[in-house]
Amino acid sequence: MKVLIALILFGCSGIVSGQKGTAEAGYYPMAYNGDTWTGEVVSTDDATREINLTYRKKDKTQNFTGVLDEGYAIKMKDGSMHQLKVSQIGPGTRIKVYYMTKDTKDAAGAKTKVNKIFRIAFLPKENN
Repeated sequence: MKVLIALILFGCSGIVSGQKGTAEAGYYPMAYNGDTWTGEVVSTDDATREINLTYRKKDKTQNFTGVLDEGYAIKMKDGSMHQLKVSQIGPGTRIKVYYMTKDTKDAAGAKTKVNKIFRIAFLPKENN
């Protein structure tokens, strides 16, 4: 039995360190499918609340772009809440974002998909 558990945990370890994943059990918004993405911040834009992430493994690179929900706040060490500006997340910071993909229309009326980020988890740097 211990060997089986060890094999399951070993098999799942690659999933945990990967870029696209599934959220752990918890309370989430209605219609959330469990989509997460883990990577390092490449750039941010306060005007659009956009966060660009990248994930590199050996010679492969994958990118993700998402928009942080308006009014997103984080709990500070003193217990107070602080509205987060995406520019406060520095390049190279490793994060896991929880997002839902929404269909929207741009100014010209063309449909586009937007990854709406509703939660961020700050992670330690990966040891490569």
